[in-house]
Amino acid sequence: MASISIVGLLVYLLAALSPALVRGEMSRYDNYRVYKLNIDSVEQLQMLQLIEQHSDGYTFLSDPVNLNTTVKLVVAPHKAAEFGEFNERFSLKAEVAFENLQTLIDRQLRGRRETFGWTAYHPLEDINAWLDTLVEQYPDVVSPIVAGQTYEGRQIRGVKVSYKQGNPAVFMEGSIHSREWISAATVTWVLNELLTSEDATVRSIAENYDWYVVPVANPDGYVYTHTTTRLWRKTRSRQNVLCYGVDPNRNWDYKFNQGGTSTNPCSDTFSGPSPFSEIETRTLSEYIRTIPNLSTYLDFHSSGQLLMIPYGHTREPLDNYYELMEIGTKAAVKLQERHGSVYKVGNIAEIIYIASGSSLDWVKGTLQTPLTFAYELRDTGEYGFLLPPEQIIPTAEETLDSIIVILEEGKAMATIFTMKLVFVCFAFALFGATVAEKARYDNYRVYRIRVQTNQQLELLQAIEQYPDGYQFWSAPANVGTDVLLVVPPHKRGHFSDIRAQYALRADLQTENLQEQIDQEARPSLRKETFGWTAYYPTDAIYAWLDSLVASYPGVVSPLNIGNSFEGRPIKGVKVSYKAGNKAVFMEGLIHSREWVSGATVTWVLNELLTSSDPKVRQIAENYDWYFFPVTNPDGYEYTHTTDRQWRKTRSQSSILCRGADPNRNWGYNFMQGGASSVPCSDTFAGATPFSEVETRQLSEFIATLDNLSTYLAFHSYSQLLLVPYGHTTARLDNYDETIAIGTKAINKLQERYGTTYKIGNIAEAIYVASGGSVDWVKGVLRTPLVYAYELRDLGRFGFVLPPEQIIPTAEETLDSIIVILEEGANYGYH
Repeated sequence: MASISIVGLLVYLLAALSPALVRGEMSRYDNYRVYKLNIDSVEQLQMLQLIEQHSDGYTFLSDPVNLNTTVKLVVAPHKAAEFGEFNERFSLKAEVAFENLQTLIDRQLRGRRETFGWTAYHPLEDINAWLDTLVEQYPDVVSPIVAGQTYEGRQIRGVKVSYKQGNPAVFMEGSIHSREWISAATVTWVLNELLTSEDATVRSIAENYDWYVVPVANPDGYVYTHTTTRLWRKTRSRQNVLCYGVDPNRNWDYKFNQGGTSTNPCSDTFSGPSPFSEIETRTLSEYIRTIPNLSTYLDFHSSGQLLMIPYGHTREPLDNYYELMEIGTKAAVKLQERHGSVYKVGNIAEIIYIASGSSLDWVKGTLQTPLTFAYELRDTGEYGFLLPPEQIIPTAEETLDSIIVILEEGKAMATIFTMKLVFVCFAFALFGATVAEKARYDNYRVYRIRVQTNQQLELLQAIEQYPDGYQFWSAPANVGTDVLLVVPPHKRGHFSDIRAQYALRADLQTENLQEQIDQEARPSLRKETFGWTAYYPTDAIYAWLDSLVASYPGVVSPLNIGNSFEGRPIKGVKVSYKAGNKAVFMEGLIHSREWVSGATVTWVLNELLTSSDPKVRQIAENYDWYFFPVTNPDGYEYTHTTDRQWRKTRSQSSILCRGADPNRNWGYNFMQGGASSVPCSDTFAGATPFSEVETRQLSEFIATLDNLSTYLAFHSYSQLLLVPYGHTTARLDNYDETIAIGTKAINKLQERYGTTYKIGNIAEAIYVASGGSVDWVKGVLRTPLVYAYELRDLGRFGFVLPPEQIIPTAEETLDSIIVILEEGANYGYH
C-alpha cells in the first residue's frame, strides 16, 4: 500500500472540512468535444441514460430523457475511442457540435469592463457591487434584501423595487442552477430596465408592482463556475468523501423525489437526503413566504427556449393550467416578435421532462401563487449553457417583452375569469339550445396492432397520452395483446414512419370509418315501431319502455332514478311476475358509444315478456328484473347528435374538457389503476368517487335492492365475459364459482352462432380498470353473481357493429344468461 504524506493528508482534511477555503486549479476543457446526438431508439436512450448515471468523463449538456429528442454530450479526450465504439455499436450518428469546448468557454469570458454591463458575464462580487450602487442611486425606490444564506457562508442577495405601497408583488430568481449564466444576466438587465427605461409599458409594470429580484439564488455554485468548474450545476454542500452539492431545483418540499431526481450524491440531479436539506433552498423559501401579496413568480434557467408552468411531477393539467397556458402562449408570441426566437409553452413534465421538487412547483403548490412561470432561455442547443455574451441583451430584451404580456394578461385574466366561468356554466346549462356540427370520420382508418415488444407498448402508450388526433378503441396495456387504433388522415405519414421505425404489425381493419358509421345509422333500417333492425336514440327507447308499462300493467312498472347532468331522466323498468323473487339487474350504455349494449338489453327485456320458450319463461317469472338500457343518457344522445365516438358523461370537468368515464367513477378502489386524472382523457375517473350525478343516483338505487342476486353489465367489444375485480388480478370473493358458472355460460353462448368468448377477471382478461360499476356492486353490496359482458365483435367493426348483428348478439347473450341463472341456483345463490 502506498504511503500518504502528512502534508497531503492535511490538505485533504482541510479541503474536506472547509470547502470554501481551498480551491483547486480552474478546470479546463481543451480538446473536449461536444457531440450532438439524435435519440432514435429505445436502445440508444437506455445506453445514454446509463452513461449519465456512470459518467466517468462524459458530461451531458442536456438530459437524455425521451425518444426523438436531441442531446449534447461532452466527451473527454480519454473517452474518444470508447465513444467511437458506442457510436458505431448503437448507430448514434453523432455529429461534432464543437471540436474544442475550452474555446467556447473562453469566448464566454470575453468582454468584461470596469463598469457593470451586459456585454459580458460577471462574477458574483461584481453583481453584488452593482446591486449596492442601485441602492445608493435610487434610495426611495430600491432597498437591499437578503433572501437567504449559503453553505459556504455567503448571503443570497437581491433588491426590492417599489414605487408605491399596496402593489402586488413579483419575484424574479436567477442562476439557481449555477452554470446557467444567462439567467442571472437576464434578471439584472430586466432590473436595470425597470429603473431606467422610459418605455410606457415598462414604466407601467415597474411602478405598479413591487419587484423582488434575486439574480443569483445559488451563490456558492455560481462562484464555483467562475473559479473552478464552468459546468458546475449544484450547491457546494459536502455529501460524502467524493461528492459535493445538491440540485437546488430538486430540493424543495413539494412532491419531493416524485420523479426526475436522483438519490446518487454525485449526480447532477441529486435531490438531497431530505426536502430543504440545503440551507439555500430552506432560507430562500422562508423569505418568499414573507412577501406580501405575491402574485407572480418568475424563475429563469437555460437552455431550450421554453416557457414552462407547474408542475414537474405530473403531466396532468392541475390548478389554473389552462389560464397559465393561455397567458404563456400570448407571452411566447410576443417574445418572438423582436428577434424571431421561438419558445414552446407547456407544463414542465410535458415539454421537457419529469422534474419534481422545484422552486416553481413549491411556490405554486404550497403558496398557491396565481402566476408562476419558469423560463428556459436561449438557445435551443447550439451553445446551451455557454451562450456567447453578445446574445445577453437580445435574450433579455425579448424576455422583458414577454414578462410585460404575462403581467398584463394575468391582470386581465383575474378580472374576466369569474365572468367567463359564469358564462360557461350558463351555456352548458342550456345544452339543448345549440347543437355543434356533427363530427365526421371521413377517411379515418382503423388498424389492428399487435403489441409485440416493450418498446412498442411504450410508443403506443405515449400516443395514447398525447394523441393529436389518434384514438384508441382498446387501451395499449400489455405486451402480447392487440389494440385497435383510429388513424386520422393528417397522421398517415406519421403513422407510416412509426410503423417502420418500431416494426409495428398493423393490419388495416377499416379504410373509411365514416362509411362504417353511415352504414350503422342507415335511416332505411328504422321502422315506425320499435325493433332491433336498427339502433335507436334515447327518446325512442324511453317511449318504448313507456309502452311496455301500458301493455303489461301487472308485470312492468316504470323506474326513474333521477336526472343526468344535462337534465335527462335515467329511466328503466321493473319486470316482476310474483313477489319474493331474487332480483337481476341489467345495465346498458354506461359507455355511450357502445350501442349494441343498449340494444341487447332491450331485446332481452322484450323476450322476457313475449317469448314462449320454457327456459326463458322460467327465468322471466322466477326473478325480478331491473332493466336500465341507457345509464349514460347525455353521452348516448351526444353519440347520435354530435360525435359517434363519445364515451363519457357530459359534465363540465374543466374549462376545455367535458365528461368523466362513468365506469371509472364508482366508489370502490377508485383510481387504483386503469383510470386517468386528466379531464380530457377518455378514462378520466372524475374529481372524486361518484362525482357524476349519473353514477351517484344509479348506485343509490341499486343499494335499495335487498334481494339482488345477479348483476349484469353490458359493454362492447371484445367477446369477453368478465368478473370482478378490475383493480387487481388477485382471485377475490367467490372467484372460482363465478368462473365455473361463467365458463358454462360462454360454452352455451357459442352453440348458436359459433361466437367464441373468453372469461376472466377484468384486470387479467382485458386490462386494469378500477372504479367500475361491477366492482362496486360486488365489493360494496356483496352481490353473489356479478358479470360484465364485452359483446361482439373482436374488432372488425368494434364499437360500430352493424345493426344486422343486433339480434344474433342478443340471442346468444340470452342463452348465456339462462345458464348463469340456472347454474347460480345450483350453487345456492338464488
